[in-house]
Amino acid sequence: MSSVRSTKEFTVAIVGGGIGGLTLAAGLLRRGVPVSIYESAPAFKEIGLGLAIGPAAHRAMPLIDPQIRELYDSLITTHADSPGYERFRQTWFEVIWATGDRAGEVFMDLKALPSGQTSVRRADFLDALVSLIPPGIANFGKRLVSLSENAAGVDLFFEDGTSFTADVVVGCDGIRSTVKKFVVPEEYQQSLPRYSGMYGYRAVLDMETMVKAVGDHRARVSSMYLGHGAYGITYPIARAKKVNAAFYTFGDKWDSEAWIRPASKADMIRHLGPIMGENIDGLLQHMPDTSQWAVFEQTPVSTFIRSRVAIMGDAAHSCTPHQGAGAGQAIEDSHVLAELLGDARAIRAEDAVAAFQAYDAIRRPRSQKVVESSKQNAYLLSLCLDGVGADEEKFKSALQERLQWLWDIDVEEQVERARTDMLERMERGSQEVKAV
Repeated sequence: MSSVRSTKEFTVAIVGGGIGGLTLAAGLLRRGVPVSIYESAPAFKEIGLGLAIGPAAHRAMPLIDPQIRELYDSLITTHADSPGYERFRQTWFEVIWATGDRAGEVFMDLKALPSGQTSVRRADFLDALVSLIPPGIANFGKRLVSLSENAAGVDLFFEDGTSFTADVVVGCDGIRSTVKKFVVPEEYQQSLPRYSGMYGYRAVLDMETMVKAVGDHRARVSSMYLGHGAYGITYPIARAKKVNAAFYTFGDKWDSEAWIRPASKADMIRHLGPIMGENIDGLLQHMPDTSQWAVFEQTPVSTFIRSRVAIMGDAAHSCTPHQGAGAGQAIEDSHVLAELLGDARAIRAEDAVAAFQAYDAIRRPRSQKVVESSKQNAYLLSLCLDGVGADEEKFKSALQERLQWLWDIDVEEQVERARTDMLERMERGSQEVKAV
């Protein structure tokens, strides 16, 4: 890691060792900021299937630490991994009508410049990020129970009976964040995950099976199927040896707090078949897992910070999967926080508080807009968004407008706005101290 000698008078305690926590830790260590990580599991681990990073987060990765981008790029699957499909290198998805008179017709080759569709297995990327964290930084088996602030800093109390006093804390502890409970105690209960009214079927298929089900082109090129009341996506992973598939539809009730409930193949075909049409009948027949996965959502919170404590990633702005932006927003968070806390002028814990305030001012409006946009995207892709429906031109315009806003942000300018905000807060704080 970095040989930068620390000039900081504070150490950052990161709660949670997922992708967000590790990218932030790597970025802080590179800038000479002392870090400790507290992870509830006995080792770093990641759940979920594929992970796709959009262009904005892809640009932010090397700005956090060039090694993050190098690791990601070394693991990704792209369309160029399938010989003969190199021309789709910059394609994000081909968008296809699933039903109706034009069923099976591709009507958009949606580009994500310059990277196109890139995907990794979450676990593979997490394992690679672990290599950036020196020994002695991570503390495992530390399930956080509560926090309290005192004159010396922030006390963290763990389930195993141990405690630790931190200078400043960043909660990267996921959708059911304990750190968030400290940051917004009055809002915590209403912000807990709740069923969004949509669930999905998800699976990974061997490429040979996928080709048999839908043909070579549809198997190897990322595809987005639009139906009236449902939509589906498929894209190659594992160097085009496997395909990630997911189909989402609406359902009024979810009577369990669990994310997954069992269902039969007959259930899946009954729910999706009439909506998605015969073009994916073969795919549904070959789906190896017919479990139903609930899509949960959260009520936005009024702040991401409280004094010396901040939350980021899913802890702050958990996002539905309908825009593929959740992990990318965590990476944008890491970029901003690493730059602010690593700034040479941010030396004391009080300066870290100003950094948190600037982070909240800049990142909360954008990330919460991403959450809302993703929620609306479920209706757009299911051809039931008010004012758009199945109108082709309106659909194209709405989707491209959303993605342009998400992808085309100047991530360096975002940091500089936050830095200016932080320095202004530090200056005001200094003037107030002098006045006293």
